[in-house]
Amino acid sequence: MNRTNRPYARAAALLAGLALLVPAGAARADVTTVSFGTDRTAWDRNEPGLSPEEVAKSDFGVRFSVPLDGQVFAQPLVIGPTVVVATETNHVYGIEARTGKITWHRAMGAAWPSAAIGCSDPGPNVGTTSTPVYDPATGTVYLTSKVNDGPDDKHPHYYVHAVDAQTGAERSGWPVTVQGDPVNAPGKPFNAYRSLQRPGLLLLDGSVYFGFGSLCGIGDYIGTLAGLDTRTRKLTLWSTVAGSDTQRASVWMAGSGLVSDGPGRIILTTANGQGAGASPAQGPGDKPPGGLGESVIRFAVNGDGTFAPKDFFSPTNNATLDKKDTDLGSGGPVALPSTVFGTPAHPRLLVQVGKDGRIFLLDRDDLGGMGQGPGGTDRAVGVTGPHGGVWGHPAVWGGDGGYVYTVENFGKLRALKYSVNAAGNPQLTSAGTSAEDFLKMSGSPVVTSDGTRSGSALVWVIWSGTGQYGEGGELRAYDPVPVGGTLKLRRSFPLGTVSKFSVPATDKGRIYVGTKDHHLVALGRPSAFA
Repeated sequence: MNRTNRPYARAAALLAGLALLVPAGAARADVTTVSFGTDRTAWDRNEPGLSPEEVAKSDFGVRFSVPLDGQVFAQPLVIGPTVVVATETNHVYGIEARTGKITWHRAMGAAWPSAAIGCSDPGPNVGTTSTPVYDPATGTVYLTSKVNDGPDDKHPHYYVHAVDAQTGAERSGWPVTVQGDPVNAPGKPFNAYRSLQRPGLLLLDGSVYFGFGSLCGIGDYIGTLAGLDTRTRKLTLWSTVAGSDTQRASVWMAGSGLVSDGPGRIILTTANGQGAGASPAQGPGDKPPGGLGESVIRFAVNGDGTFAPKDFFSPTNNATLDKKDTDLGSGGPVALPSTVFGTPAHPRLLVQVGKDGRIFLLDRDDLGGMGQGPGGTDRAVGVTGPHGGVWGHPAVWGGDGGYVYTVENFGKLRALKYSVNAAGNPQLTSAGTSAEDFLKMSGSPVVTSDGTRSGSALVWVIWSGTGQYGEGGELRAYDPVPVGGTLKLRRSFPLGTVSKFSVPATDKGRIYVGTKDHHLVALGRPSAFA
């Protein structure tokens, strides 16, 4: 396929823009990206087959469990009749969505042994960790892989692949090696050895964007944002701390996807920095400094594909967050739907929560800088909590007046009700929690519904089990509206050993989960698989 054909690029850009404008309840074809859209709301709005009534039926359960080569950390994609799933051993599969039959399988190179750096998370191999992204204009799945193909295991390479979604064949001219210096850190080349590509990929205006953090926080490393033009295969790198390769500020977000809320706009969150200037000093949002640890950052993409930060928010206690490893960037940002959330003064809201459990409501067009509120406080639209710390991203339910859900590390599934206070400002208020505790490294929530119809929604979470490494994991379904302060657990389904921060894919009354014990598990009623 001709990858330089401009009509493909225009079609991809149009589709990306239209995806942001799909109203609640509209038909949605396929699961093309992590958390169901570039806003990352994790709200699947067209699932009447996953209503509470359907899920309560006795024949709702596991339909098949397909053995794979390797652990699955990435969310599966659903593309027409095919589920695409990638593993930590660099194996990628196309699996028939109704039957579980493997229709194609591709090995992307030798996975890298994480023991080479002394990290077991992921382990024992690092291959494809992040969720791929699908381009419906060209039928191409883009994904990254870490490959042990250097002179020794201290010199692996990261690659970006482009494969045909229906055959698994690599497109001509691919893969592309991730290498070179960030545009704001010349002389500080990308270090594949110390890097982990964890956030879900973003397809925007004909380019693929992806972020890098560390492996177990070991050694000197730097957060990196990468952008790859799929037409020219030109790669651009940007460092979260300009001129440094040691000051950390990872882009990892516990696997959450990079956000886009419109053409030429990318939003992400960084983790703790290290050393002077790694995280912002007091200053306005529209003048981002060189060090952007502990920050929500909005980038503008230029016409030539390069990008630069245009706005940021960083908590006034970012130095304390740095020192205590309570980083803001353990959580991924979510762009809230303006049809439900927002006011005339703040129509485009974003929610962000990290390890310290404060839930920030921010204005996506004016994030707030650092210390720009009265008396040098945080200039956020609203702050809730602190509640339990979050490793992952919230999910959104646009019915019943609007809710946001978080899964706390060693805490609860929490429902936050949206409202407008007496001063006319948007706010999130804790409305209830699950009775059950969520142990270490459970997944981010997902909401399914039939549009915004009250009574049609469920909140799904992969519970990480009682074992240290995800043993005894379950898929759990909760009612979305608390009663008496409690979210009712509808049903739970055993999954085996689950991966940390795992997120299910939902499509046409079916649920797909990749597991740590090397399986793709499909759940639903028999009629959904007929």
